[in-house]
Amino acid sequence: MLEDNPPPDFLKIDFARGRPEPTFNTHIGNLYVKRGEKGTRDEFVMGFRVHPHMCNPAGGLHGGMMMTVADLVGGMGAGTLAGLRKFLPTVNMTFDFVAPARAGDWVEGRAELVRVTRSLLFSHIYLTVGEEKILRASSICKIPSGDGLSYGKAKLVREEAKPA
Repeated sequence: MLEDNPPPDFLKIDFARGRPEPTFNTHIGNLYVKRGEKGTRDEFVMGFRVHPHMCNPAGGLHGGMMMTVADLVGGMGAGTLAGLRKFLPTVNMTFDFVAPARAGDWVEGRAELVRVTRSLLFSHIYLTVGEEKILRASSICKIPSGDGLSYGKAKLVREEAKPA
């Protein structure tokens, strides 16, 4: 069985958060996040290990998995970069599949803010394996008026963190 073995500083996101019923995010596999210094390309990084069940019949990471992770990076990652602590529903995304990833690869996703208005958040998202880009996406998320559904900080599984 393939182990996740995330790089240092990545913590597993607990999408279940004690809910009695699972959500879609709990079914896709373990996702991890690391937070770096504000204003750097590593301010918010989402990552995951590609497992065989995430692959298409040709042995490459399934496009649906890539799109799902890009969508999460567009909402959670770009929202974090913009300083927003609320659920940001996606209203539009476009995707370009650039290269395949294979079982065993570690994939990372990063967002770049393009523009933030009163009601919309525009971002570019890149998924990479090492330095190679495997997916490029553009995302538009709605910024809900008022308080909206707040998500606060993602619940991370801290016991998996390695001691400093």
